Amino acid sequence: MITRRRFLGAFPALLLPLYSRAEQTRTLRVVYHPNIPPYSYQDPQDGTQVIGILIDLINELELVSNTSFSHHPYPWKRAQVLVETGKADAFCCPVTAERERYAIFSKTPITNLFEPAIFYNPNNPHAEKIKAAQQIEDFYSFKTAAFLGNSSHSQTWKNHPDVKLVPNVEQILKMIERGRIDFYFADPIVTGHLIKQIGLTEKLDSFPMGSIVGRKKIPMRFGLRRSYPDAEKVIELIDELIIKALPTARHDSIINRYL
Repeated sequence: MITRRRFLGAFPALLLPLYSRAEQTRTLRVVYHPNIPPYSYQDPQDGTQVIGILIDLINELELVSNTSFSHHPYPWKRAQVLVETGKADAFCCPVTAERERYAIFSKTPITNLFEPAIFYNPNNPHAEKIKAAQQIEDFYSFKTAAFLGNSSHSQTWKNHPDVKLVPNVEQILKMIERGRIDFYFADPIVTGHLIKQIGLTEKLDSFPMGSIVGRKKIPMRFGLRRSYPDAEKVIELIDELIIKALPTARHDSIINRYL
């Protein structure tokens, strides 16, 4: 017979496993695009490591929780497949209907991409017409390109008749320089950073595109695979951590390291 004294004596032991599980460190395997500096890019000293704004921001969450993160660079299309198939746990990117099929996203963004811009070669024979464009359709007579897996570009230019798909942004910028395409639609921070790295600052120009596409900023949200154990509870926790760990001043100080 279980007496009241025996039950109360055993009560702490019954709670111990639950408490231990609650305190157990959780490590999430996060995957990133390997070449969109300064947001995420392979470490020049160690190509197996990824560094950048997104990594620094997500690492801040570790300081206010028992959740840790491991960071891994992959070609972006493959990275998304890894999350979808459960071989990786999470990524940080814009939300799309396709990604929501297999991942659940934080309500609070990790950060926002800046107002998108059009990049072009001022020596291009179509340069004046490109600058004079007032709506999306005005660009349809010009050639453009996107890197594989770029959802922001595909959503905006899904009806464009001549979009070339290439492996990376550096190739796109060189295609603009050589006149193989006429323009590229992209985040100005990422693209401006890369233009400096590859020595095209004096050869390419840009102008803001947000008013034409009706989009000033693009939220980058933490996405967790739906197959992760207790995914909805975990993403709720991640959302709380973002709010707690990344107040505006702290967020901006990390961004400013790269500008």
